[in-house]
Amino acid sequence: MKRSSNSEVDNLSRKEVKLTSDNNNLFTQLPPEVIHQIVSFLSGSTKFNEFDFFSNRTKEELQPFILPLENIKTLNTLIKYTSKNLRDNLFLITSTSDKSNTMKDESQTEENNAELSLFENHWLNCYNFQEILLYWIRTSGFDSLELGQGDISRREMIKMCKIQNLIQCKERGKVMSKLKEAESADYEDYNEDDNDEEDEEDEDNKKKDKKKEESDDVPFNSEDQAQKDLKERFQQLALSKEDYQQQEGNNNIFGLFIFKSLILSLSMNDYFDCDIKETWGVDSRYLLPSEKIDQWLGDIDYSIPKWKRGQYNKNYGDSNKMIGLSIEDPLGWERFITNTRFVPPEDENEAEKKAQERLRTKQQKELKGQSSNEKEEEEKKQINLGPMISESELREKFSNFIFLNLKNIAFFGEQFKDYIFPNSIQILSLYFDSHDFYKKRPKEEWNNLFQNVTFPNVKYLRIYVDESISENSYYYRRMRNNNKEEEEEEEMKGDELKSLLLKRLLQKNRFPKLNHLVLNGIASENLFGECDEALVKQLMTIEVKPDREFEEGCKEIYRSISRLDSQSLKYVVIQTSLDPRRDSSVSFSDLQDFYSEPSFVFSIGYYSIAQYYYICNE
Repeated sequence: MKRSSNSEVDNLSRKEVKLTSDNNNLFTQLPPEVIHQIVSFLSGSTKFNEFDFFSNRTKEELQPFILPLENIKTLNTLIKYTSKNLRDNLFLITSTSDKSNTMKDESQTEENNAELSLFENHWLNCYNFQEILLYWIRTSGFDSLELGQGDISRREMIKMCKIQNLIQCKERGKVMSKLKEAESADYEDYNEDDNDEEDEEDEDNKKKDKKKEESDDVPFNSEDQAQKDLKERFQQLALSKEDYQQQEGNNNIFGLFIFKSLILSLSMNDYFDCDIKETWGVDSRYLLPSEKIDQWLGDIDYSIPKWKRGQYNKNYGDSNKMIGLSIEDPLGWERFITNTRFVPPEDENEAEKKAQERLRTKQQKELKGQSSNEKEEEEKKQINLGPMISESELREKFSNFIFLNLKNIAFFGEQFKDYIFPNSIQILSLYFDSHDFYKKRPKEEWNNLFQNVTFPNVKYLRIYVDESISENSYYYRRMRNNNKEEEEEEEMKGDELKSLLLKRLLQKNRFPKLNHLVLNGIASENLFGECDEALVKQLMTIEVKPDREFEEGCKEIYRSISRLDSQSLKYVVIQTSLDPRRDSSVSFSDLQDFYSEPSFVFSIGYYSIAQYYYICNE
């Protein structure tokens, strides 16, 4: 990003600055203070420094402060239709210091680095307001916890009450006077005998121990201290002027503000993987409601049960509602770049019958020894694809969307191997639930996943690897009927594939503006070991939701992230196992250590709570 000179920035800081006018644009002729009032009206509140503004409001009371999508569109329109000089002054200035001037002494440089322009300060305050607003809304579910419940013993129940006290104190600034406040009204100690391991102990000693245990049970009961800690948490989440100057090479502050505003305006936080409120029945694949998604499917497999197929948006023709795009499976990509849309049949029951017939025919041909190549060629003949569109046409198709979901797509073809996705795409989800996206290609191509495609303006990246990828039964396909003539299709083991995905994806030249990373189904003790260090250092938010095989290894995940050498990292969310009946679950002391991390703000994500509610009565 090109830096303005010191004189230009100093002029902008003064009220008497005169902005040039291109094409007689009347907006550019307004005084800066009037422009500032207009922009302030469109960009909403900036009261992030007013602690009570958030802490005394519920989620519902904060809804009116979410910036409407129309305001965001208007701000973007201002950028598009105002003069270049005004765009630079309003939206693209990064700092009043000129870092190319190395002749300044240290004290002078430090003083100038802290000085920001009028509009630069405005966008920094706007961004921080949106950041704290998002945090306060997404953690609002912690206000009404009741963890002292389930088929657990009295001792285990006390552990859960302490954990609730810790979570509510750190996340929301709330304290308890008694542990009973976290105990469910219908809790019964079905496992009371489990606590009586020392049968030979004197009964008086046991009563004394129990009394001590219950009298010391509220670790956090100082409301003043809890509010002080919460205020420090807000300050740590917010970007300081110094933090902003470290980020300026990756993202300008106006771009960060627009990105954060979009998440809230579109209610994307309701679909965040770590914040899902239910363990079943919620499909967070798209991070948006399905009616806002333009889906390009390869096909619908009617041979599988309906509940497994996912939801298909049949209103794909209404482009006015679509702000997200989903291209699903390699065949879906082929359809997208040839403008050959899959149209679902009107009669799904008839389609299911035909699918079952095709499945039986396919199985019969496999029994007769038909090779996999023959089957693939036959399937292609049934699809009439149009001619491939040009790169400019492809860019035009993408330009209407801010969200892109790519399912089981890691190769884009020879024509688009170096494709640069347009800046309109700010939010990207990569979803994998099948090995087919790579195993049908030559093995020597596996290390070239995603080829050289780049996403220059993606700020939010979610990599979702379904649990089926990790299951041992999916590692290698056995040859059918011991037919040695049929080629065996080798698959990478789950851990190897996940490691390769991270290595190939997390590169700064592929995602130069990435600052929010979500990993779902990917976890290891050395999470970012083979990733581009330059990209990892620019991340501001990391969220991890491990698969079931590693869900109790959150301590290793936490240690892996805490070892990162990053001054940009602000917020870390890790889905944890809270079940006190499992030795491998996190304990009260573990969580206390997590929340005490000085270099970033930690949260457990509400899905940890939802999962505990689901299993605690088993």
